[in-house]
Amino acid sequence: MRQNGGEFRPLTAFVHELTTTATGQFTVSNFTVMVSGQPVEIPAATVTVVGDNSSLPPPRRLLLEPLVKNIYLGQSFRVRILLPAGEGNAIEALREIQINGDILMTDKKPLSFAIQTINFNGQLKPAFICEMSVTPIMAGTAKVSAQGFTAGREFTAPISITGQVTIPGGVPQYALLLSEAVEIQVHPLPADEPPGFTGAMAKLVRETPVLSTNRLHVGEPIHLSEIFRNDGDYTHFVPPAAPRSREWQIIADKPPASGFTLIPQTDAVTNTPVIPFCAFNPQTGKYYDLTIPALPVTVIGDGLPVNLPALENENSSAAPLKLSGLATSAGKTVASLKPLQLRGWFVLVQFLPVAGFLALWQWDRRRRYWEAHPDLFRRRQARRTLRREKRTFERAIAGQDATAFLQCAMSALRIAAAPHFPAEPRALVCADVLALLDAQDKNGRVGETVRKVFEAADTQFAATIPTPTDLLALAADVAAALQKLEEKL
Repeated sequence: MRQNGGEFRPLTAFVHELTTTATGQFTVSNFTVMVSGQPVEIPAATVTVVGDNSSLPPPRRLLLEPLVKNIYLGQSFRVRILLPAGEGNAIEALREIQINGDILMTDKKPLSFAIQTINFNGQLKPAFICEMSVTPIMAGTAKVSAQGFTAGREFTAPISITGQVTIPGGVPQYALLLSEAVEIQVHPLPADEPPGFTGAMAKLVRETPVLSTNRLHVGEPIHLSEIFRNDGDYTHFVPPAAPRSREWQIIADKPPASGFTLIPQTDAVTNTPVIPFCAFNPQTGKYYDLTIPALPVTVIGDGLPVNLPALENENSSAAPLKLSGLATSAGKTVASLKPLQLRGWFVLVQFLPVAGFLALWQWDRRRRYWEAHPDLFRRRQARRTLRREKRTFERAIAGQDATAFLQCAMSALRIAAAPHFPAEPRALVCADVLALLDAQDKNGRVGETVRKVFEAADTQFAATIPTPTDLLALAADVAAALQKLEEKL
């Protein structure tokens, strides 16, 4: 992210490394790349290759130094990324630092920044140093490299400076620098893993465990505190897991704490449970035991402790707990004590999700079909609506209702013709319906019937409404016209 005034803007850089085989002047011609759909021209660049010339400054590169040589799978170790000073011993900061490697997981937050004097090519030079934590996630050989942008004096975190350095001012030049690839060997963990290993890989020292009390009642919780000290570099710690026990209920504290809450279930116990735990020492390549030993306790079983908040009552004397009397009414009844999974209908219930999935799949298949063929869907809907309109049409004829007959006839003609346009049925006029008929039907009795129906319907908009003719006599002709139009759906 490049700082431009009061805002940050993203910067993308591509690095192509070239190796020359002869002296001379070489030019990389201009070319065009697409950025967010827009063409951007990259200008031409020229480089001059000369013979051996010790006056030329060496190319600027990052240095990558793993601080651990013997690395095991899952072991977090530190790496140093160094940027030696440039011309005039000028120091620049690094930003967007990244560790590249297929089998490594990098902690994105750097551990420290510093400026120190290092031995670079036989000379003492100041360098910008960043330390990061890396964890291998696969065993094998891997090549690891580092990259980062030079950022001038834009130091984004507190930094420790040793010695005299020069930090140039001015606008920083954001250049992407790479390091030479470093080959590391990640060894797999030994196969003889003892119980209690949770991934701790360091030189740990266990202090003496401490109990909150060694005298308690059955069901009274006590706390077991355990402290592990690290003599080396370790960034991740997984405390021991709570073991299973018939005599104790064991609850582990939330990480990163390594304590436990212990609740005795019987007064027969005389010791706390043994909690197995071990770690792996990468220096020796072996597991070592850190098991939390058993501690002596005294468990009292005659009643519960009197200091439980739920049982405190200053106005009443402590009385032993007892069961209540028998219930006055019967509870719920069942027809059989046979488990549900052993009953016959339970097998059929297992097929309900399959049936539901098949029904959903069939519904989606049908939906996709209608989306792909909207014309067929409109014709299907028109046929359904036309059948309902025909029933209303027949009831109007049976009831000798000329007005209802006229409305049903005109509506049915429009519904039968609408899918061919397509259009809303109420938007169609007489000419639209006639356009769907053959030339013989349009000029014959069917066409004449359609015109009469629409002419009779249009009389309602006239200033003087004429006396309607006997429209019911057109019932057979209207049915024939609908038959012709329905055949075209």
